[in-house]
Amino acid sequence: MAIRILRHINHKLITLCTISLLLFGCAKSVEVLTQFPEPLIEPLPLVIGIRYPIELTDFVHNEDPELAPEWTIKLGQANLRMFRALFKGMFIQTIEIDNATKDSEEAEPQTTTSLDAIIEPSLEEVEFSVPEQSGNQQFTVWLRYNILITTPEGKLITNWRITGYGQQDEGPMGMGDETAMRKAAVTALRDAAANIATTFSSVPNIKRTLLNPPNPFMKGTEIIAAP
Repeated sequence: MAIRILRHINHKLITLCTISLLLFGCAKSVEVLTQFPEPLIEPLPLVIGIRYPIELTDFVHNEDPELAPEWTIKLGQANLRMFRALFKGMFIQTIEIDNATKDSEEAEPQTTTSLDAIIEPSLEEVEFSVPEQSGNQQFTVWLRYNILITTPEGKLITNWRITGYGQQDEGPMGMGDETAMRKAAVTALRDAAANIATTFSSVPNIKRTLLNPPNPFMKGTEIIAAP
């Protein structure tokens, strides 16, 4: 009798373990690879150097949320594509700067002296939620970027934080967890890009340092010469 009870208990334990593995044991992995449009705005009359740190272009977020599978979200290439398209549309010219020159005294003087500023974006934080956590069919992604802007000589202009939010409903037919998460991430990236494009000129230090040049005839997105 005792043996039969133990067998019954063991059978239930095995069943519970199997169910747990089926529900939570399958790790999910998403790589966000998409193209981004340039913003439809008048470019600012600025020549900007862009430095893309390896931490941004190789960015991978790993998280094991409670009551949900472990997730790996690869955002590196999406970051690079988004910022390249964004800055190409925002400024009259952009020049990518090698990371190796960042702390070098020989930091391409012919290039940096012709620049108005240098921008170095970084992805500081990623948060997401899945249906197992929220109790609905939505996948959500939240991104926080820091936009470091300096003069060509390295003097700080601003550390500017910007966020992007995206959500995707899996739908009644179920498009698949990975597809829904990928679409939510793409929406968050596009939201961040839109926030940067629409608020760049209103950031106080940017406006004061870059958008109020001594030449009164310069005309940009938010700069109109006096009549």
